[in-house]
Amino acid sequence: MSKIIAIVNQKGGVGKTITALNISAGLAKVGMKVLAIDLDPQGNLSDYLGYVPDGKPTISEVIFQEVSGVRTDSFDFIRRNSEEKIDYIPANKLLAGMVSILGSDNDSQEVIKRILSREPFTSYDYIILDCKPSLDLLVCNALATSNSLVIPVQAELFSYNAVAEVMQTIAKMKSSANPDLNIAGILVTMFRKQTSLSNEVLEALNESYPGLVFDNQISFLSEAGKSTCTHSSLINLKGSRIGQEYLSVVEQLIAKDGANNG
Repeated sequence: MSKIIAIVNQKGGVGKTITALNISAGLAKVGMKVLAIDLDPQGNLSDYLGYVPDGKPTISEVIFQEVSGVRTDSFDFIRRNSEEKIDYIPANKLLAGMVSILGSDNDSQEVIKRILSREPFTSYDYIILDCKPSLDLLVCNALATSNSLVIPVQAELFSYNAVAEVMQTIAKMKSSANPDLNIAGILVTMFRKQTSLSNEVLEALNESYPGLVFDNQISFLSEAGKSTCTHSSLINLKGSRIGQEYLSVVEQLIAKDGANNG
């Protein structure tokens, strides 16, 4: 069965999408079969992966078909980014209206779980869910189907304070829809080692959530802008320090999966 990892934080601007992209690319780089699903109506992950509207279904149509009971045997909603070696399902602005569609289902928190429990999804080693910056029903669907979560946290005070709300939502989900949900790790992003604030936030996270913070941080460097401009990961950018940092995160994720399976 696929390992499903959701990239979650209700605060925007913390690096969720670039984390989803680089974790997906890193997993593919080490030989995993990866599917990335954009669950944010802004569609930034879709843009990174080169999506151009092509008339084929997006994740919005896949959700609508599941709720309405009208399914097809076609898998044309899956695209391929050959450069990153990632399959993906894009999002568009229609996804903003899917919360009400999900709410009309008898098992409104488990629609995406039902979708991902079937072929072709079960053939992937990893499925990465890039979630919107909220904790609405769409994100709850992602939490209900995921094996684990990565929580990106920018190295600043407001982002640190927002983690507590995410933890409360996770606790509720573990007590109801998904008792097996684990936190793969809290990932400190936009980290400036030379500043006291970044180091204070890192220290506070380790004190508040011992054992949950990734061993390394994602640095605040100008090279991150290259990823935005080129619509590509930093994993595959030669000499990228951030790419190497994300590759270390991927190695930790795989090691944790191996430990959990053991």
